[in-house]
Amino acid sequence: MINTLLMTLLKIPYGISNFRIMREEGYIYVDKTRYIRVLEDYPAPYQFFLRPRRFGKSLFVSVLNNYYDINEKENFHALFEGTDIGKEPTAKRNSYYVLNFNFSALSTETEEVLYSGFTARIRDSLEYFLNRYELSFSLSPSGSPADLLAGFFSRLPSKMNGKVFVIIDEYDHFANELLSFNLNLFQETISRQGFIRKWYEALKIGTQTFVARIFATGVSPVTLDSLTSGFNISTNLTRNPKLNGMMGFTEQEVTRLIEATVPGEVTRENLPIMRQYYNGYLFSEMGETRVFNSDMILYYLSSIRENGQPPEQLLDMNIASDYGKIGKLLEIKSPMSNIAVLKDIVYKGEVTAQITAQFSMEKEFTRDDFISLLFYLGLLTIKKPIPGEVSLTIPNYVIKGLYFDLFTRFIAQEGSFDLEPARIREAIREIGYEGRCVKLIGLIEDLLHAFSNRDFIGFDEKYIKIAFFTYANMSNLYLVKSEYEVNEGYIDIALLKRDPWHPDYYAIFELKYLKMADSSPERIEQVVQSGQDQLSRYVSSPELSAIPNLKRWVLVFAGDRCVVVDEV
Repeated sequence: MINTLLMTLLKIPYGISNFRIMREEGYIYVDKTRYIRVLEDYPAPYQFFLRPRRFGKSLFVSVLNNYYDINEKENFHALFEGTDIGKEPTAKRNSYYVLNFNFSALSTETEEVLYSGFTARIRDSLEYFLNRYELSFSLSPSGSPADLLAGFFSRLPSKMNGKVFVIIDEYDHFANELLSFNLNLFQETISRQGFIRKWYEALKIGTQTFVARIFATGVSPVTLDSLTSGFNISTNLTRNPKLNGMMGFTEQEVTRLIEATVPGEVTRENLPIMRQYYNGYLFSEMGETRVFNSDMILYYLSSIRENGQPPEQLLDMNIASDYGKIGKLLEIKSPMSNIAVLKDIVYKGEVTAQITAQFSMEKEFTRDDFISLLFYLGLLTIKKPIPGEVSLTIPNYVIKGLYFDLFTRFIAQEGSFDLEPARIREAIREIGYEGRCVKLIGLIEDLLHAFSNRDFIGFDEKYIKIAFFTYANMSNLYLVKSEYEVNEGYIDIALLKRDPWHPDYYAIFELKYLKMADSSPERIEQVVQSGQDQLSRYVSSPELSAIPNLKRWVLVFAGDRCVVVDEV
C-alpha cells in the first residue's frame, strides 16, 4: 500500500537548493514567490536579509536568479507555472543581467589563503557573467578583488539591454568562520581597511552606473557594521514583519508538504514532534506566525520517506557543527559576560535585550550584542516585545538540547569531570528495559561530587534538571522533555515515546534539591510528599494516563547525594 502511494508523491528536496532542478525533476517546492513582489515593491533597491544557517536562503536566491534573469524569459512559464508569482508576475521579471556571488566554503586558514580564495571566487563569478551574456571583453589578468570588480563595471557596454541585479549568497560565511576561530584575521580583512571592505566600496561605485538592485543573504550582521563606511546604501530587511515567513516553513506549509510527499498515515502522529523540535522561530516582534527550520523538516520527512520511520537523531548532523560553534562564541570579547548569558538562558529559559541591528568587533561587544548574535544564529528567538526591549527564548527542543549539553559540559569541565557517553547510554537503557534509575542517579551524583562545597552556593534543582535532560538526550531512546506542560502543571523531566524505539518502560521525574543545612528528616519528608502530590496530579492528565508502564519517581538530592528515591 505504502509503496504504491509513494509512486504518486512528489520528491523531497532535502539538500537541494537549485530551483530549476526542483521544478524539472519532480521535487515539491514550498511556494515563497509571493515575497518577490514584496521585495520588488520595497523602496530601497539594495537589500540585505539574514536568517540562520540551513533556512532556505540559497534556494530563495536561486528563485530570484531564475525570475529576474533576462536569459530565462523563454523559460518563465515552465519554471513558475502554478506559483503565486507565476499567476501574477511583476513588471520587472526577466529584465536584469544577474551577477551572482557566493562566498560559502572559502578557506580562512590564513589571510593569504582567504585573499587568494576570495579573489578567485570574484574572478569566477565575473567570467561566468561574461560568458552567460556573451559580452566580448576580458578581465584584467591581475589585481585585487576591488580592482577586478571596478574594472569590470568600467568596461561593461553602455548599450546593454537592461541593468545588473547583483545577488550575493552567504555574504558573511567566511566572516562567521573568522569570528569563531580567528578574531584578529576578522579585523584585518573585514574591519579597518581590509580587502573585503574595499570590494564592497567598488560594488557601491557600480550602483552609480549599471547596478540597479542588490539582494544579499547571510546569517549575522557582524560584518554589516564593518562595511558601513564603504557600503552605506544597503537596507537590512531581516526583521521586517512582512518578510517573517519568507524563509523557513509555516505549520500550514509543513502540513501541505507532508500531504504531498509522504504517506499521511505514517506522519499524522509525527507533526506534534516536529512542532516541538523544529518550530518556534519568530524574527520580528510584529510577526504573526512562527516558522519551522526548513532543513530540519526536510531531513525528518526524508527519513520517513526512505525508511518508514523518523531519523534516530532528531538534529541533522549536517548542521550540528554549525550550531555547535556556540561554544567558541563564548570566547568572543567578554567570555565571563557571555557565560553569564548562557547561564541565564539555561536557568531562566529566556533573556531580554535590545536586538542589535549591526555591530562591530572594533567596538565594545556588549551583552545585548552577544544575545543578538545568538538570535541571528537561530539559537534564540523572539518570545514577545517588552517596553524598550524584546524577550528572547530557546525556540525548540533541538536547540534546548544543544544549550543543556553545552552547559553540562561546561560545568563538568569546571569540576574536572569527564562525561562518559557509554555510561550515560547504559544508564538510560536501564530505565527503558529494567525500569530502574540507579545508574542515572549515580552519574548525577558523580557530577555533583566533582564540585567543592562552595560551588553549591545558589545551586538548586534547576541544575539537576539540566544534567538529567542532557544525559537522557545523549541517548536516542526517548523523546526527552524538560518542564513538560500537562493540564496539572509542569513535569521536571519526562522520558516519552519516540519512534523507532519502543522500550519497556517510560518515566517522569520530579526532582528536588536541598542544601545540606536544610536537609533534616522532616524537611526531606516534606519535599517528598510535595513531589508525590505533584506526580499524582500529573498522571491523571489524558496524555500520561494512556502511557503503559510509566515509571514515576521523586528524587531528592542533598549536597552531592541523592537521599531519597521514591517510586510513586
